[in-house]
Amino acid sequence: MERTTCVLDEEKECDGCMECEICDLDRGKICDNCGKCLDVKEFATIAIDRIYTDPEEYEKSEKK
Repeated sequence: MERTTCVLDEEKECDGCMECEICDLDRGKICDNCGKCLDVKEFATIAIDRIYTDPEEYEKSEKK
């Protein structure tokens, strides 16, 4: 059986305590990846500085 380190304490070997699976917001609940502790948004935005339509123009700007 391969031993792994604890994800919460890298100096400790995993002993199967399942502490890493407990919800950070509700200690009586198993984490279901809802994202509330991470403040996950319904959407994300990305700022676009420029759109290249010509591959040569893109290559010139990369060399600068």
